[in-house]
Amino acid sequence: MSSCAVFDTARASGDPVFDPQLSNVLQKSLEKAKEILKTDNVSASLYISDRCYWEGAAGVIGQDPGVPVDSDTIYAFGSITKNFVAGIVLQLADEEKLDLDDPLSNWLPKIQNIDPNITVRQLLNHGSGLSGYHNNNRYWAELAANPDRVWQPEETLQYERPPQGVDANPQYYSNTNYILLGLIVEAITGNSLSQELQNRITDPLHLDSTYLPLHDFKPGQWADRTMLSISRFSSTWAAGAIASIPRDIAKWTQTLHSGNFLQPATLEAMRITHPRRISGTEIPMGLGVWKLGGEKFVAWGHGGRFKPFLSATYYIPELGISVAHSFIADSGEQIPPGNFLIDSYLENQPPDILACFD
Repeated sequence: MSSCAVFDTARASGDPVFDPQLSNVLQKSLEKAKEILKTDNVSASLYISDRCYWEGAAGVIGQDPGVPVDSDTIYAFGSITKNFVAGIVLQLADEEKLDLDDPLSNWLPKIQNIDPNITVRQLLNHGSGLSGYHNNNRYWAELAANPDRVWQPEETLQYERPPQGVDANPQYYSNTNYILLGLIVEAITGNSLSQELQNRITDPLHLDSTYLPLHDFKPGQWADRTMLSISRFSSTWAAGAIASIPRDIAKWTQTLHSGNFLQPATLEAMRITHPRRISGTEIPMGLGVWKLGGEKFVAWGHGGRFKPFLSATYYIPELGISVAHSFIADSGEQIPPGNFLIDSYLENQPPDILACFD
C-alpha cells in the first residue's frame, strides 16, 4: 500500500499527484526490499518538499498477519531521537542561550561518575568518554523486571559506570550523552523535552505522528506490539525514545539539512565529523548527525535501533532528497530499504521530475 503527493506541472489546480508510474516502481522496490530482508513489514518515505514526497509500506503487523501495515503505522525510531535533540540544542545555541563549549557544570548539578567538565559539544559528537548506561547489565535487568515503570532521566543516569578500559576512550558512542543533553534543554528552557520537541519541531512542521512515549502510548497502529513497554521508552528518553512514521522523519531530515532550521554556520558546524565506534563499526559523527558515504553519494543522517525495529534517515545534498525507513530486523539481511528507493528513483524518474526540486 502506498500514498503519495508531488508537484505536477500539468495541473493548474487541485491536489498534487505523484507520478503514478514512478509511484508503482517505488512500491515494487519496497516490496522487493521486504522479501530480501525477510521481515514482517517495512515502511519508507522519499521526501523532496512539502509538495513532493512519496511514502509506502509493505507487509503485516508483527504477531498479527491479518492486519497490513500502511504509511501511518507507527515505528520506534530509536537513536534517530538524537538527531532531533541535537537540532533543539543547536537552535538554542543559535539563540545564544548556550555555548557549545559550555561545561556540564554550567547547567547541571554534579552527577556520580560523570565529569562536570565535559562540554556540550563533546556530548553532541560522542567525544565525552562516558561509558553509557546501556552497557550496564543491571539496567537491562531492571527493565525486564519492571516493564511498567516510568523512569526519570536521573534514574537512568544512576546506571552510568566509571569510565575504564576501552569504555574510557572518547571515540565511543554513548547514549548517556543525550540523556544529559535532554536535561540541559530542560534546564535552559524550563520546559520538558517533550514540550520543546513540540514547540520547535513537531508543531511547526506538522509532524502529527511524532512524539516521545514517556507515560503512555497515543492511539495508533504499531508495526509490532511486543515492544510497547513504557519502561523501555521512558528510560531511553532523549537517547532513543521517539515514535513516528517515515514521512515525518524524512520531512524533519529535509528541513534540517536543506537549511531551514539552523543558521548556516551552525549547520556547517553540525557536519564537522570525528570517527566514533558503535557496535564494532566506525562512523564519522558530527553534532547529532552521521556522515554516510556510499558508492554514488554522500549523505547526512542518523541510524536508529529499538528492537525489533531498525531505522535510518538521511539527506543526499546532490539530489536534494531525504529518505527515511523502518522495518522489523530480527532476522535476514540488514540492507537499507532506502537504498532500493533511491536506485529506483534515479532509474525511473520522469523527465519533468526536476520541477519538484523548486
